[in-house]
Amino acid sequence: MKADGKNEIDLIERLPSLIYLDGFFTPNFVNAYQENSGTDGSQLTSVSFGNGTFTANFFITASGFEEHQLIRHEIYRIFGQRQLLRVRPGDNPNKCFYGRPTNFPLDSLAEGNNDFKFQIVFEVPSGFMYSLRRSDQIKKESFGMNLIDPMPTYQHNEKSFSIYNASDIQIDPYYQRHDLKINMTIDGPVTITNITNGTSWSYKGKLAGKTNVVLDGLITFMKGKQDTINTDFGFIKLEIGQNEIVVSGAAKIHDLTFSFPFLYLS
Repeated sequence: MKADGKNEIDLIERLPSLIYLDGFFTPNFVNAYQENSGTDGSQLTSVSFGNGTFTANFFITASGFEEHQLIRHEIYRIFGQRQLLRVRPGDNPNKCFYGRPTNFPLDSLAEGNNDFKFQIVFEVPSGFMYSLRRSDQIKKESFGMNLIDPMPTYQHNEKSFSIYNASDIQIDPYYQRHDLKINMTIDGPVTITNITNGTSWSYKGKLAGKTNVVLDGLITFMKGKQDTINTDFGFIKLEIGQNEIVVSGAAKIHDLTFSFPFLYLS
C-alpha cells in the first residue's frame, strides 16, 4: 500500500500475523437511456464506469487482549488516511487500484477470542484497476495483464508499427480523459495516425533537427513548453488489442514512445 509522497509499505511486514485471504475488484457499469414518449423501450445513450469497489478479506491472530488492542489500533491507523491509497493486491501484484476504505468493523471471532477475520471494501473512484507500470516500463513478469508473446514494444523509430493496448477498455484521452503520453524526438513537422480507428494528430510548427515534442492527452509540449496552438488539436485513441500506427511528414524519427497505464475491469 502506498500513500502519495510516501514509500510503499508491505502490510504483512507491518503486521506479521496478518493473512491476506483474497480480494476481488467489482466494476460499476453506469448505463444511461433516453425515454421516447409513446414508443416501447428505451434508447441507450451512453455507458460509463462509475465508482468501482475492491473487496479484501483478511485474518489476523493476537496472542492476548493487549495485542488485540494494539493490532486494532494499528490497522485503523494504517488505513485511516484522508487521501487515496495505491493498493497492490498480493495475489495480483502487477495491478493496483487507487481507493479509500469504507467503514469496516474489527470484531473478535467470538467472545473471549482475540483473533480477527475482517473485510475491507475500498471505493475506487476511477472505476478500474491499473497496471502497476506504464506500457513502456512493463517487464516480462506480467501474469494476468492480457499481454501477448512476444512482448509488445512501445518505443519505435520507424514510420509504421503496432501499439498493443492490453487494457480491458479503449484508451481515450478525449472523451474519457485517459492517460496517454506520446513522447517523440523528431526532425520536422509530423502527423501520427491510428489506422485502426482513424484518430490522428498533427504538429504543424517549424522544428529544428532532433526536437522533443510530447502529446500528453490533448495537450502538446515542445521542448517542455505548451505548444498546442501549433497542432491541429487532434488526439490519438487506442482500441483494445493491436493498433496500426503510421507516422508521416517527419524527415526523421529518432524516438517515438507510447506511454500509458493499462486499465482493467478485474
